[in-house]
Amino acid sequence: MEKRQKYLLILIISVCFGILAISLLYIINLDVMATTITTIDGAFPVLIALIVRITVLVGMAIYLFNRWFSQEEIYTSDLPFLFGMFFTLLAFGKLLDILTNFLYPSVATDIYLMYLKIRQLSVIGTLAPMVFLSIMMIIIFLQENGKIKKYNDPRERNIFSLQILIIIAVVEAILIIITPNTTIAGINFAIFVMLSLLVTTWMFYFSYHNKRLSQIHPLIIAIGFTAYLISNILRVLFQNVIGENALFIVITEIIDIIIGMVIFIGYVKKVKY
Repeated sequence: MEKRQKYLLILIISVCFGILAISLLYIINLDVMATTITTIDGAFPVLIALIVRITVLVGMAIYLFNRWFSQEEIYTSDLPFLFGMFFTLLAFGKLLDILTNFLYPSVATDIYLMYLKIRQLSVIGTLAPMVFLSIMMIIIFLQENGKIKKYNDPRERNIFSLQILIIIAVVEAILIIITPNTTIAGINFAIFVMLSLLVTTWMFYFSYHNKRLSQIHPLIIAIGFTAYLISNILRVLFQNVIGENALFIVITEIIDIIIGMVIFIGYVKKVKY
């Protein structure tokens, strides 16, 4: 089987499996979710906001994967693939957000904690492509400053970056799984997301400052991820102050849609060095 067809088949199977798994969770909790929609004030606007964001994310992911498959040579370390995976996994995360948001008012705390952990585990996958790219750029930075003299070959660098990513992901997954309550789960989640976004933001600023990744616009993407980082920090602060209500969720989703489009524009627009 041709390499391109093999990747396409794996991608389609993975997406179908993800949709099937989330659909099963929806079916199991359909009655509870329906009750929330019909009884909780503001639930329907939240649903619409999340659906709109998912639609935008899917559209951007399809565009990026189409560009990736249109290349003469394709590698999983290519930017179109990494960004495509980021937006795809983020779309799946939003599908899980619908589940957790609509289960929260109606289910027991321990059941909600279980679904919250599933959502947080998906975040590890969502940020993985950007963390992988960040690790590679850190290795390049250390090589240029004489700190590392190995991994000059791109394939070796990719394998080493993947190994580091797996270690980070496993540690984060273990901490999420053993989390005893929703409060600690929220703190752990905030720490994981903030650290990942900080590293990712630094990586794109570093790339722009050192005139790298010329096929995209690293500065625009860095600004987008900076806004995404600020958005997540403010979300945590406001949740603790005013709680999570329908208007709050709708506003944050609209803001994140705009931020996602900024990141996407940074990808399709080439920088002029």
